[in-house]
This record gives sequence, structure tokens and C-alpha cells, in this order.
Amino acid sequence: MPGKPAAPENLYLSAKEAAAELGVSLATLYAYVSRDMIRSEPVPDSRAKRYRAEDVRELKARRHAQAATPPQTGEARGLMNFGGQPVLESAITLIADGRLYYRGVDATVLARNSSLEQVAALLWGCTDVQPFSQDAVPVMTPLLQKVKEEVSHLSPVTRCLSLLPIAAMDDPSVFNRTERGLAATGARLMRFVASVIANAEPSARPIHEVMAKALTMGDKRAANFIRAALALCADHELNASAFTARCVAGTGATLYASVQAGICAAEGPRHGGFTSRVESFLTDMAHRQDLDDAVLARLRNGDPVPGFGHPLYTDGDPRAQALIDMMKQSFSDDPAFQRSQRIMDVMEEAAGVRPSIDFAIGALSNTLRMLPGAGLAIFVMGRTAGWIGHAIEQHRSGQMIRPRARYTGDIPR
Repeated sequence: MPGKPAAPENLYLSAKEAAAELGVSLATLYAYVSRDMIRSEPVPDSRAKRYRAEDVRELKARRHAQAATPPQTGEARGLMNFGGQPVLESAITLIADGRLYYRGVDATVLARNSSLEQVAALLWGCTDVQPFSQDAVPVMTPLLQKVKEEVSHLSPVTRCLSLLPIAAMDDPSVFNRTERGLAATGARLMRFVASVIANAEPSARPIHEVMAKALTMGDKRAANFIRAALALCADHELNASAFTARCVAGTGATLYASVQAGICAAEGPRHGGFTSRVESFLTDMAHRQDLDDAVLARLRNGDPVPGFGHPLYTDGDPRAQALIDMMKQSFSDDPAFQRSQRIMDVMEEAAGVRPSIDFAIGALSNTLRMLPGAGLAIFVMGRTAGWIGHAIEQHRSGQMIRPRARYTGDIPR
């Protein structure tokens, strides 16, 4: 007789079972779930969560395969995931010992005083040219202006995706691939993205001031915090959007095309779009009478709190800490910041996990009463500097990115 079908319970693991299977803490398990690497579902007639066993075991198998199998010539080099082997050489960003460095300079130090323009010039390797001159302002042609007006009602990110192809077509220097030409195009491109996000005319004003005026209805306190957030978001090594931008640049496409590709990757809910999940969570927490209980209830039920834990920073995301430390100095008495601080305290006490940059940006947006979607707008604007840097570096290499795959399908017959 055929065997009985597996009991439904065998499809799932409890939080403790899943964490034990992976050999990680509950906090790390929740970080995997929050990034959709493991699916969770409600337990019937209970407030608890259960976890798909196949996801847990597939992740475990991939981690073991990565550790046991050295990369071979002509094959994909292990997992292209958190902790996987590097697939490209780059001189732009280093993540090491729990710190983030832009060309050897600590990003959290840059965030104290540097503008996004200064960080961009560093990322691009500009040593003998200042790309952000007063003349490096994009010109709005009649066609570009017309389309900009037609899409003004859309979200900032959607407006960017709509206008970037037209802006590339109207830029007379877009194919100047000299060092100075790429840097000048990058400067115009960044100022164009800032103007689209802000729904304003392009200008040579500091980008953080343009963003602050648009996202906070002119709150004068906001500019310095947005400046720091932009600097901290500028790059993060070979994440999904940076890798995508490099792949596009490797084909010989323009900087505009690379930035457009980076935005497409970043707006996904597992990447830059994760900030929107944090914003929604903080909005929900603002209506809870017992904040501690609300957070603990999520942990008891195996429902991850968004914006906590990061696979590359076991002791906490230094970007988040830098931005939160700045906020403490100015907003310690603000009710919205106090809620965010209490959530961070509960998460560290109960789950042993600290906030990521996603939570810090969400807390900044919530504290400054920014417009909905401000977190993603800040992320995209800051990361544009990094995407351009990676695209320029890829152009310099003269190579096209073409990984190989380790075939796992049917054997040819």
C-alpha cells in the first residue's frame, strides 16, 4: 500500500525548532523571516507563528553547501547571498569588523558633516575634479518638462522611472566616457533625481536641503538629519541594486540606465522598499496603548518586528547607531522618537537584536512627521551616488558581467 501522506504538521516548525535546525538565535531567525528568506504562517486557533520546514532546510542546505564546496573555475562562486563569496573586485566600499567604509573612510564619520555630493565624489574616485560645480545642473527640455508635469501625481520613485529614459535622451553629453565626462554626467544625474523626488526644478542647491524642503514641508531641523541619512545610505557594497546597476553598466549602457535599473531593484520590499514596512509598523505602534506588550506579542507569536537585525552586522548596524545617536541629541523629548527608542530597548532586551538602517530611517521619518514613502525616497536618493560609482567602476573595467550557473536540472538525454 502507498505510504500515508505526510501530516500537515511536518510541513512546519516552531520558532524554537526552526532556530535550532539552523543553529541560530531566534533574533536571527526573525531577521531571515523579515527578509522573506523563510515563510511564516499563523498557527490555527493561536496567536503563534509557524515556519515552513522546506524553507528552513533549503536555507540550511545552501549554507552547508557554501561552506563545504570551494568555488570552481567556470562555475557560479557559491551563494550570491548574505555571507556568500565575492563575485567582483571593487575599490568602492568595504564592510569589515562591523564597520562600513567608503574608499577607506568610515561612513559614520562622513555622516557627521559631509554632504551627499562630497560622499559621491569620494565614491566615484574623483581626485582631480569637482563634479558638482554650479554649471552641473540638468537642463529641462520642453519634452522633459511636459512629461514631468504629467507624472507629478505619481510617487517619487515612479516619477524617476518615468523620466530617467527621457532625461538620458536629452542629455547631450551622456556618451562622454572620459573620467571627467562620467563624473560630470553623474553630478547632473544626481541633481536630476533630487529634483524629480522633490517635484521641483533642478538646481545647484545642496541635495539634502532640496529633500528636506520636499519631504518635511520645510522643517528647518530636518536638513542635517536627512544629510546624514543620505550619506549613510550612499553605498553598501554588492547588494542587489548595486549588482544590478553594475550588470547594466557592463553592457555599455549609460549611467542613466544603470540608475534606473538600481531603482527597479531597490524598490522591492526586501531591499529599499523595506523602509515602507518599518514606516507602517511605527504608524501602527503609535496607536497602541501598551507599546511593550505590543512588541512582545509579536515576538511571542513569531511575527518579526521589521527593521531589526542584519546578516552582515552581528553586533548591530553601525549606520543605524550613528543616525539614532544624532537623533537622541535633538529629539530625546519627542513622543515619536521616544516610541522608537522604547521599541529598540524592548527588542534588545527581549530578542538580543539591534536596529538596522531601515528602522533608523523609519524612525527619522516618523519623528520628523515626513510624508508617506519618505524613507524609500531617502534611500533611493542616497543610493544613487553608489549606483553611479559602481557603474563608473564597471565602465573603467571594460568588462561585461556574465556569471555561470551550476546546473541542477534534468540530465540531457
